[in-house]
Amino acid sequence: MYSSSNFSKASIRVSGTNLPPKSPKYPLSSGRLVDIVKDFKFLTQIHLSRVALWLTLFGYPTKVVPKLSKKEISLCAGGRCRVLTTSRRLEKNLKNLKVEYLILPNWEDWKTQLCMVLNHFNLSPNLRLNYCPLCLDKLKPVTPEEIKGKIPEGALRCGKNFTLCPSCGKVYWEGGHKRLMEKTLKQLKLCCKDLFGSF
Repeated sequence: MYSSSNFSKASIRVSGTNLPPKSPKYPLSSGRLVDIVKDFKFLTQIHLSRVALWLTLFGYPTKVVPKLSKKEISLCAGGRCRVLTTSRRLEKNLKNLKVEYLILPNWEDWKTQLCMVLNHFNLSPNLRLNYCPLCLDKLKPVTPEEIKGKIPEGALRCGKNFTLCPSCGKVYWEGGHKRLMEKTLKQLKLCCKDLFGSF
């Protein structure tokens, strides 16, 4: 992917086997879960992290939580976000709370699962790279001068399309990871085409 100060080492090796870094713990206020939905489009569980990562890269920020309880599911009520899960045990709560959802087969690989999400919700698999993969805030374009001293000099010279996350302060830029992402995206589109005859 595009690289990041302090993030490239954590590595979103989208063409390898590494999963993205663990999602930050949700914010708490007075001991209660605050509204984490914000502009999130999807809410899902940790074992769908790879699907969540790619949805975020496509411009559909996806929050990952350790467990989908009724409290978390209720945050998506009223069309605020959609829930992705592999558990049919959650279906009753999802229906009662009138939350839009998709139950994915747990035995399928992440590319097949992602294709199912894209097809079901009619989403475009294009690399927008406009949300922070760590905290899901919208990225802000910045000039090299604005981030001088915050990233390695080599990245400053060779990188392009620099962006900054206003929430966590991470700086992102297009580098070698982008080529790996594009290769994986091509494979993903072929997988989706085989499954659904589109993409």
